[in-house]
Amino acid sequence: DPLRDEGLVFYRKLVQAGVTAYSRTVNGTCHAGDCLFLDAMPDVYRATLRDIKGFADSL
Repeated sequence: DPLRDEGLVFYRKLVQAGVTAYSRTVNGTCHAGDCLFLDAMPDVYRATLRDIKGFADSL
């Protein structure tokens, strides 16, 4: 995933700035693979939806 490293750097900067942040890496997949491959990774897909909903509910 070409965006993984940039995302991790951004996450670390947020944490260093005192921002509450959450990061999750799904190894062995492409960018957004956790959203694209429901049939192959249903547990990962559901966890992603749960996390997105949790974020939206926190706004």
